[in-house]
Amino acid sequence: MRNVKSALVAVALGGVLLGAAPTGPAAAFLDAWSKVTSYTDNIKIHVVKGNDVQDRTYHYQYLKPHFARIDITGGAGRGGGASWKGGDSVSGHQGGMLSGIHLNISMHDGRAVDLRGGTIVQASFEDVADNIKSAATVTNGEETWSGAAYDTVTVPYTDSLGATKRVIYLSKTTHLPVRRVTFAGTAVVVDEQFTDVNPAANLKESDF
Repeated sequence: MRNVKSALVAVALGGVLLGAAPTGPAAAFLDAWSKVTSYTDNIKIHVVKGNDVQDRTYHYQYLKPHFARIDITGGAGRGGGASWKGGDSVSGHQGGMLSGIHLNISMHDGRAVDLRGGTIVQASFEDVADNIKSAATVTNGEETWSGAAYDTVTVPYTDSLGATKRVIYLSKTTHLPVRRVTFAGTAVVVDEQFTDVNPAANLKESDF
């Protein structure tokens, strides 16, 4: 009886328990994402690690099931980029005078991640989908941001630096992400904003 009451409370609060099929905005996103073969977007990211702050912009490309390309268009490392074709390594180059030197390195190498260790794969909508599918609880909601209303999905999220949850803002039209905010307690440690999303990019493996 206690377990039944707990489940009812979770549903009443808009949460979905592990093992239950996602509903509402979470389900709408997963359905929309299942129909996307490849996409491109621009990402504006603000990352905090202790007293250090990193602000960057990226151009991002993704082709299911395991192709990604990221180019740093602004901020630290501008001109650098990397591509991923599955596995744990990336082919990348730094910006500036070293842009002609390409290296194959671990995707977790300090040269291939953001300030908090975020990888090229974790910048994808596939990662958003994986977070939702594997979450112990999924909470649907709605929030206003920059004067517009968005559906939201909140999931638990942890990393080695103390993150505790993520809130994903979804377009009410396309149901695809427009923003993802990572918290450590009440503090925002990562704020990712996705713009110019093109879910019909028609990318090919040769683009990576």
